[in-house]
Amino acid sequence: MISLKTFHLFFISLSIILTIGYGIYELIVPSNPGMVSVIFALISFAVGCALIFYCFRVIQKFKTI
Repeated sequence: MISLKTFHLFFISLSIILTIGYGIYELIVPSNPGMVSVIFALISFAVGCALIFYCFRVIQKFKTI
């Protein structure tokens, strides 16, 4: 069985890949005309960066557990 620590890191990594991938996809193939797609991409990149920061914090926390 997979441990909670491993699952958490896997889920965070998958979330980072999906959010940044969606941001890249929105820049390459805009789903809405005008600046809406750019705003969606920027929000997606911001969430991806926040998830990267969160991932590093979780890794540091798991080292102490």
